[in-house]
Amino acid sequence: MANNHQPQKKVRASLNLSGPSYTGSVAVEFNGQNPLFFPPQQTNQALLEELRNGWYFAPSRAEVQPNLHVSNNPQQTAWSQPLDPFGSNVITYLLERYTSRDPKWVVAEEWLKKIDPKLSILKSPLRRDQGSIETQQASGVDVNMAYQGTGIQKTLTVIAGIVFSPEGSTLVVEEPEIHLHPRSQEVIVDLFNTAVNEWHKQVIFTAHSWNMLLPFLSDVGEGTKRGNHPKALPDNFRLVTFAQIGDNVEIKDFDLKGKNFKAVRDHFKQLWG
Repeated sequence: MANNHQPQKKVRASLNLSGPSYTGSVAVEFNGQNPLFFPPQQTNQALLEELRNGWYFAPSRAEVQPNLHVSNNPQQTAWSQPLDPFGSNVITYLLERYTSRDPKWVVAEEWLKKIDPKLSILKSPLRRDQGSIETQQASGVDVNMAYQGTGIQKTLTVIAGIVFSPEGSTLVVEEPEIHLHPRSQEVIVDLFNTAVNEWHKQVIFTAHSWNMLLPFLSDVGEGTKRGNHPKALPDNFRLVTFAQIGDNVEIKDFDLKGKNFKAVRDHFKQLWG
């Protein structure tokens, strides 16, 4: 039987920040219930501005609801990101950008088209106090996002965060490949590379998918070179592996430079078992 009265685990860490608003170290705290960290009390305004450029997306992202009361928005603090890490407010978040004619809307639409080539238009209509996310298919039929594939639903939050976050942001994404076809996983890699190369963002992601690694082997290592895709620049890329060794976690850098497919495959077969 689970013990609901166990003390909540907490992790304390130190972050070194270097940005336009704040440079320095800050102590932060994570708890077992919430993956977001809590900044120290009496945080100054410059630090709060810098913290707003750090966005996180959890692996357990919610599927899109058919519609949502527009007032149903998770409570936010002065420093937190506007798009919930679990995607619970993605409808209201996108509705705000749709109604304000955000110039980045067409960018988000184009990346969704790459995930689902049948999609032609992305829209977020408001009917009375109900908002929804819909796509127009190539046939001209509007389809609510809630009735589409699980993969594109869970990816919607990631695409929105990558596209609409401020230039220079740092985004942490856990398992972006969930429920996606291997071809669509490469689209997400291309989106991450575009965010780094063109939008000056830093993307940190965790993955358990070989298909998320293969494009980087092509871009950075000695794998078969990809065609017309945004490429990861070797100097901007870092691969870190985690392995459970007894009760400890072993963390190592793995340099893809100069590695061919067989060398990388053999290493990860041993790592993953």
